[in-house]
Amino acid sequence: MGYNEALVFAHEHNRPVCADVKDQMTTKPEPEQRAIQKKIISLGLLILSDLGIVILSFWLAFQVRSNLLPQFMQRFQEIGMAPFANFLNHFYLAGIWIIIFAHEKLYIKRYTFHEEIKHLLKSTTIASSAVMILIFMTRTQIEFSRAVVILAWLLTLALLPLSRYLIKTLLVKTSLWKKKLIILGVQQTSLMVLQSIQKNKTMGYEVLGFLDDDPEKRQNTYLGVEVLGPLSDLEEITETHKSKDIMIATPHLPRHKLKELLTKFEESSESMWLIPRSGDFITAGVELDVLDDVIAIYIKKNLAKPWNVFIKKVFELTLAVSFAVLILPFLAIISLAIKLDSRGSVFYIQQRLGRNKMPFRLYKFRTMHTDGDKRLEAYLQSNQEAKAEWQTYKKLKKWDPRVTRVGKFLRMLSLDELPQVFNVLQGKMSLVGPRPYLPDELEGRDVFKDKIALVKPGITGLWQISGRSELPFEKRISLDEYYIRNWSLWLDITILFKSVIAWLSRKGAY
Repeated sequence: MGYNEALVFAHEHNRPVCADVKDQMTTKPEPEQRAIQKKIISLGLLILSDLGIVILSFWLAFQVRSNLLPQFMQRFQEIGMAPFANFLNHFYLAGIWIIIFAHEKLYIKRYTFHEEIKHLLKSTTIASSAVMILIFMTRTQIEFSRAVVILAWLLTLALLPLSRYLIKTLLVKTSLWKKKLIILGVQQTSLMVLQSIQKNKTMGYEVLGFLDDDPEKRQNTYLGVEVLGPLSDLEEITETHKSKDIMIATPHLPRHKLKELLTKFEESSESMWLIPRSGDFITAGVELDVLDDVIAIYIKKNLAKPWNVFIKKVFELTLAVSFAVLILPFLAIISLAIKLDSRGSVFYIQQRLGRNKMPFRLYKFRTMHTDGDKRLEAYLQSNQEAKAEWQTYKKLKKWDPRVTRVGKFLRMLSLDELPQVFNVLQGKMSLVGPRPYLPDELEGRDVFKDKIALVKPGITGLWQISGRSELPFEKRISLDEYYIRNWSLWLDITILFKSVIAWLSRKGAY
């Protein structure tokens, strides 16, 4: 799961039914029979939905190729198209998507929405490539236009995530996709897991409650979920609620007790998750290695690899150049508005820490009066509540005496940060990265200063999509540390996508 997901690894228990015990199926308890029926129905609906979307994508692609493209490109007028019925003769090819989806565990594993999109994009691209190879090998270009396959691939990239979200939402509402989960241990990581489950409702997990041996915790409710009792009540509670899924988030549990717990419930549980102590800060970009009888977490250091840094640079530079060309008219309009609203320069230039601890000149549109520091000092001296807020967030949410009228509008929409695209073109910043800190903000934090020096700061990052100005300063630092540890190109794409959503919602913008 991305930043908020702390499920590091899962141990799935699948018990195939042997032929010689097939007759025993009829004697299973009714709740277990219903659970099996729900799984079969859910699996069937997901497969039918995926097949339907693949066929729909090819039909839409066929219509675009036959009726739309010839209107604009003469080349497509000259090349004839076989009727769509010929495509249906090759209906079996849609099974390639199902096989690859099954290999990616898209029918048995409960991914978060963004993780599922990641696997869908990968699987759909592989399936479309396989079809293209088959077309080439079987010489069926006339029946299977390459343009149709490419258009169908693009359509499935958009339609499959949407259809899966809708079908899983329906399955959850009808309880066909729901699974009951009990979390052992109440601490930061388990609360992060609960938040992630509550946010990703299509995963279908219903958290029944926590179990914890701390008597004080058993008096509380966390994020709307109760502590049901001590760990010793697990057997009784799982039997009462017919829960087959257990998550163990008790990092301080003695080794012998943990082993006893795993051994005792391994057979009765359907799925068990074990969250290690590092589960709250090392998630993305990790792999599991088995060294004889020991499980080891292999931590990748992707940003230390020159090839990955090169890919990130090319990717961001391409986006930055395209974006800069698009926003030039808006930059001119905003510059004029700033000049008409207050005296001073259009741009605000500030020294920030960059890669290798080197300071650089960060560009922003000026949103404050030129004597803003004096106005702030006077305001904080007369307003203790605002002073406390400033000490916590380094920002003022309600009213800031330094901000101009146009500046307030620019900050609300984060338009004041647009000139930072030129910092990206200069090579001083990235589109995605840690927050560009002021030198005095990291005083006394030398360990983190060394980590942040590994990469360029970014226009956006985890700190922005996770609350922006609503986050305490220490939380922003921890998010940046997470990003540095867990970088991947997919993480950058996800952050850019979520940044657009955060910008539209305006949440945390002051």
